[in-house]
Amino acid sequence: MKRWVERALNIHPGDLGRGTLLSSSLFLILSSYSIGRVARDALFLARFKAVQLPYADIACALLVGAVVAVYLHIGRRVSLRNLLVGSQLFFAVNCALFWILVHYYRSPWLFPVFYVWVGIFGVLAPAQIWTLANYTLTTREAKRIYGMVGGGAIAGATFAGFISKTMVKAFGTESLLLIMAVLIAICPILVALILRSGQMGEAGEAGKQAAATGPRNLRESMQLVFSSPYLRSIAAVIWVSSFVTTFTGWQFKAIAKEFLVNKDALAIFFGNFLFYAGILSLLFQLLLTTRCLRKFGITTTLFVLPVAVFAGSMGLLAFGTLAAAVALKGSDQVLRYSLDKSTAELLYLPLPGRLKLQVKWFIDTVIWRLGDGVSGLMVLIFATYLHLAARQMSWISLVLISGWIAAVFVVRRQYVVTLKESIDQHQLDTEVATAPVLDRSTESLLVNNFAASDPKDILYALSLFEVERRRAVHPAVRSLLGHADTQVRQKVCLW
Repeated sequence: MKRWVERALNIHPGDLGRGTLLSSSLFLILSSYSIGRVARDALFLARFKAVQLPYADIACALLVGAVVAVYLHIGRRVSLRNLLVGSQLFFAVNCALFWILVHYYRSPWLFPVFYVWVGIFGVLAPAQIWTLANYTLTTREAKRIYGMVGGGAIAGATFAGFISKTMVKAFGTESLLLIMAVLIAICPILVALILRSGQMGEAGEAGKQAAATGPRNLRESMQLVFSSPYLRSIAAVIWVSSFVTTFTGWQFKAIAKEFLVNKDALAIFFGNFLFYAGILSLLFQLLLTTRCLRKFGITTTLFVLPVAVFAGSMGLLAFGTLAAAVALKGSDQVLRYSLDKSTAELLYLPLPGRLKLQVKWFIDTVIWRLGDGVSGLMVLIFATYLHLAARQMSWISLVLISGWIAAVFVVRRQYVVTLKESIDQHQLDTEVATAPVLDRSTESLLVNNFAASDPKDILYALSLFEVERRRAVHPAVRSLLGHADTQVRQKVCLW
């Protein structure tokens, strides 16, 4: 059975154990975070008005930078094991304490504090699991196992939706905090098992290299991102997408509050939404994501999410119903963690491995949360002070999405230019690339190298096809079977 599972997942003997542990860890973390989102939204909206949500989003954005800076400072002085285990136990104790306070004291200040705490947890905890994966896996193992680990994230969000609605019906919304504490408390056990089972030869060397080349402080990471036109364009897309989706997320919550007043009803509604959106996201990831990237390429798939959110905003503006709000938020939830995530990973393909580690960490934490904070400020201006209804806010969304689409035009042009330069200069490192699939645009640039006069260029292009976790024989590869160079013919025959 184990060998059958390894063949089905396209992994090697020995990969299944570490892959299962890492996938289970991310499953628990994403389950906890998603349950926390259900609980925080329901508890906050049951006590406060929707127009007060932006204050919590802004506070979260402001605090994330400080918390991450402290986390990095501590990480330079303690071992990875102690850092991960200690911080996860700290999160679990915090969550249990919140449950006690909410259950017995019900002080109003707890709900905004818990809302912000969940946002910070959602930044640090998933990043810890990916850091652990980088530390314990070799790059070749990572290519095979990352898909399995990423599946744990989508499954975790789906499970969170199911368990949330089930527990709320039986025990009330407050019980979700205790479930969170239990799930988080299991993670340190899995972390210890992962570190014990990791191959600390080549894997340890990869981990040391990641630690040595990782960000030492926020200023260094920021300077690195803003020094490159391509990195600035990536950061712009991530920032504006965060801005827009947080803005439309507020509309979703505000309209849900109009139709559902009771906190348990809100929690059940949010749980159902996560459950069904998670199932659709998983199906999209398994059945359509790879096909879309291979057929249309990154230059087209980058537009799918903003166009879908644009259509959802138009629907909300036209109908103003709860179903329209669900369709708007659902388009983001389904595509964000399937097609859009895989496409975003491809944006980092032209970057050297050490550079990717540093800039991706900064963009995925600080830049993303900065978008959340600015979005909260916009909601304050238009909803609180100008008194626009949630439905009318779609006019603002349409303008913001237009800016998102414009940013996508810039980054896709920069991507093609940067990727071509990297290929021409042999700067792409096949050992550290973890892109889930080679899209149509990348394959076209690589196939152009097959016509090169220098066999080294051809061999280099062939090696880049191995970036994918499974070897897919491109039709142009077969034409090289009759090539004059022996090494080229041998390389092609291995396929």
